[in-house]
Amino acid sequence: MFRKRADAENRGLEGQSVYERVLGARFSGLDPRLRRYFGPIPEGFEGVGEGVYEDAGLRAPLLRPLFAMLGRGNVAFAEHGEDVQFTIRNTPGPGGVLHGVRAFAFPTATRRMFDTMRVVRGRLIDRVGSRGRVEVELDLVVSEGLMRMQSRRVALRVGGVRMPLPRLVTLVIEERASASDQASQHVDVRMTTPLLGEIYGYRGSFTYWLRPVADESQRRGIRKTRRS
Repeated sequence: MFRKRADAENRGLEGQSVYERVLGARFSGLDPRLRRYFGPIPEGFEGVGEGVYEDAGLRAPLLRPLFAMLGRGNVAFAEHGEDVQFTIRNTPGPGGVLHGVRAFAFPTATRRMFDTMRVVRGRLIDRVGSRGRVEVELDLVVSEGLMRMQSRRVALRVGGVRMPLPRLVTLVIEERASASDQASQHVDVRMTTPLLGEIYGYRGSFTYWLRPVADESQRRGIRKTRRS
């Protein structure tokens, strides 16, 4: 039902990104470098970003078992490090969705985070993890050229059942154009709780561009990786 509703709502809007559909006229207030990142990806192309995150991972060691479990589902990870090599691949999907794969290269392992974004009833919904079991509804704000996204609701989806979670965790994402490098952008992601403060996040800069997907076999490889 969730997917059918989203596909019906987004029919005919494939030329716009999920962010444009939610922001409307506010999208033009983004810095041009961010409009490239948050804008549409043409059919047959993918968005690719590479950079270094100054700081990435878990800040609350007591939560390591929980985040290790989330890591197995490609939702988050339990590692923590500095100067972490980072890549992102964004690909458009049927019904105007956006698939993302983020990779963090730690010395001991490369951790990946998968997500799929849709617009449902005018709201941005992010299904996180290789099976999309964590659902996050995000509020979007454009201010002085930057993009700020904050979690509004979080739910689990298991066996087709949606289970809303208490608002114990807040996720805030800020993206802005880099002041020191005209070719890059800076991201700051923070997950906080009232009792423990910031428990998880990553921040750093990366450059982003669009490139053709080489061939259909590569497209199938992207889809297979996302499902694994």
